[in-house]
Amino acid sequence: MKLIGKIAIVTTLAIAGQSMAASHSTTTFIAEQDTNKDGKVTLEEFDAERAAHFKVMDADSNGTLSEAEYVGEYETRLNTQLESVTDAEKKKEQYQRQMRQAKVRFGVLDKDKDAKMTFTEFQASGHAMFNRHDADKDNTITTKDVEILTQQKNDKKGDDFVNP
Repeated sequence: MKLIGKIAIVTTLAIAGQSMAASHSTTTFIAEQDTNKDGKVTLEEFDAERAAHFKVMDADSNGTLSEAEYVGEYETRLNTQLESVTDAEKKKEQYQRQMRQAKVRFGVLDKDKDAKMTFTEFQASGHAMFNRHDADKDNTITTKDVEILTQQKNDKKGDDFVNP
C-alpha cells in the first residue's frame, strides 16, 4: 500500500475515535477494545486489533516501526484529542509534553535500541496493560474485572496505574 494511503487510514482511524493505545481506565479499555461489541475483550481479540493497527502504522511496510511512524501516528491521535482544548497555551503545553513522552515511549519500547520497533516490542506494552486490566487473570477483560479493580481501589490495594 502506498504511503499516502496508509497515512489516510491512520488519520481515518484516529478521527473515528479508535483508540490504539491501551487506556488506563478498564471501563474505557473495554469500550475501545471490544471490537465485536460483546461486552468483553479477549486476549485474542486484543492481539488481532494490535496486529492490524501495527500493520497500518508501518507506513513503509517493512515490518517494523520507525520513530517517525510511531510518533507520527500518535501525533495524529493527539491533535484530534486536543481539538476540544480552547486555551491555546494549555493546548501547546499538552502537545509539547505528550510529543516528548511519545518519543520517550518509543525509546523504551525499542528494547534492542536499533531504532526499529518490532511487533514483539510493540506487543510487550499492550500485553502489560492488558494484564493490568485482567484482574481475575482469565485472559478476558469484563465488568467483573472492573468490579475487582474497584474493590481493590476502595481497599487501597492493587495496581494504582489503572482505574476501574
